[in-house]
Amino acid sequence: MAEFAYFGPTEKHSSPKGGFCISAFAVAKENDRVLLLKPRDHPRWAEEWAPNWRRYTPDTLLHEWESWRFPSSYVKEGESPEDTLSRIIREQLELRSYEVISSRLLNFYEPSRSFPGSMHWDYCFVYEVALKERASLKPWFSAVEYVATVGLKPGEFGSAQGSLASELKLI
Repeated sequence: MAEFAYFGPTEKHSSPKGGFCISAFAVAKENDRVLLLKPRDHPRWAEEWAPNWRRYTPDTLLHEWESWRFPSSYVKEGESPEDTLSRIIREQLELRSYEVISSRLLNFYEPSRSFPGSMHWDYCFVYEVALKERASLKPWFSAVEYVATVGLKPGEFGSAQGSLASELKLI
């Protein structure tokens, strides 16, 4: 199994003391709504899409289960961001057909929640996609729907996805 590029630091590399994440995000829009999901306590999250959750406290995990997030995953070592996007669409949403409308790379350098007093760096490969099929509720979601994001606050998103939603001007 490939290692995820989500964890640091080592003495051989100059990653921030609070870690470094490389992730891909699928942003699907329908009129003025954005496809968001709420995860459910399911092993696929810690094993496949968000392995850092293995280290989260029960309170932090509860926040994840109650928060909105974009379909997303960490980029696995040796995997291209485009391959990660395909894996998100295929495995997380269980869809077969989509089209990439646009892509961009965003990065954030913010205080680490896991390592207080340290900074964390996120590289986010963001793909606006047109889904050719309808996403539906799966056992690893408690909700999957197109949401009007106007009025949502960054804290209503899981992990650091509120910063991403703000940068994308969705909230």
